[in-house]
Amino acid sequence: MKDFIRLLDKTTSLTHELLCALGEERAALSEQDTTILETAIEKKLGAAQALQAMDPQRDAALKKQGAAPGLAGLQAILANNADQKLHDSWQALCDASQRCKEENLLVGTMIRKNQLVTEQALQVLRRGSIETVQTYSANGTPPRQSLSNPLGKA
Repeated sequence: MKDFIRLLDKTTSLTHELLCALGEERAALSEQDTTILETAIEKKLGAAQALQAMDPQRDAALKKQGAAPGLAGLQAILANNADQKLHDSWQALCDASQRCKEENLLVGTMIRKNQLVTEQALQVLRRGSIETVQTYSANGTPPRQSLSNPLGKA
């Protein structure tokens, strides 16, 4: 069981590395620093790949304990074992994973927001106005095309 606990702890450590990389990515997006962003993305990908490489090790350790691979086997081990260290290690991994999920959602939201702002800026440069998704204008009539000239024709 000690080897399995070490495996959970190693996974938690890698999850913390991923969390740190996500934090760096968020900071780089906020500061619009592409150099730091590239480094953070490389760290994030490295941590994600390392975590993915842990899957076969975890499944082998579960098999060694007589459990099925994946979450079902892990839940069976937890249900049938009162070792507090095992449960603490699992809880630490769950907590770190939840924090990664939250940070990743925040980073994704920032990326989508930045993408939207960039697309709108490109629309202004190409067409001279921002197209909206409105079916009707505020007075109930279909929206009219912009009467102004695109910036390139001004």
